[in-house]
Amino acid sequence: MKEGDSLNIQQIIAEADILVPNDAQNADKVLALTGINQDFFNVVKIPKITCFTSVASQGDYTLPSDVRQKNIDLLMIGMFRYMSMDSASVTPRQNAFSFDDASHVLSVWPAPYGVLEGFLRYYRIGTTNYSAGNLSAAPDAPEEYHWTYVLALAAYLSNTQDDAIKAANYEAQYKSAWNVAAQNYQAGDSE
Repeated sequence: MKEGDSLNIQQIIAEADILVPNDAQNADKVLALTGINQDFFNVVKIPKITCFTSVASQGDYTLPSDVRQKNIDLLMIGMFRYMSMDSASVTPRQNAFSFDDASHVLSVWPAPYGVLEGFLRYYRIGTTNYSAGNLSAAPDAPEEYHWTYVLALAAYLSNTQDDAIKAANYEAQYKSAWNVAAQNYQAGDSE
């Protein structure tokens, strides 16, 4: 294994088992990897963009299922910026939006006055729930960070064996790599 290699769940488990020999069940390791996958995207904010066409006087729009309220960074319709209703700085008569995570519906106030292009920038999330029945699945993270999942799983396995020193070592390594990744993705953000 080297940095930048694409790994699937089975390969990640095999590499972590070499680092931390253990008798944990694959089902437990897969469950841990699902959490690791979600944690990766909580630390590393990878931007995505979706566009939609607004309709005059329509305030609700259905967006892709991987959009979450907390991950929306920028919403513009035409040349107008909309602020999240979660923000304390939103005032009456200001362009604002809310997003329903369950229905994936974006609601904007006031509704656009005409047919305009909508632009939404948001951050990726880990959407895959891995299962022990499909160990050929790959992490949602970009390939160049798959190797960090080995270290994260090794930290988890070390903790299950009460080896806090080894767990802290692996945790420091993968978290350092994730922090560098977060800085690299943030470097292009000019706002």
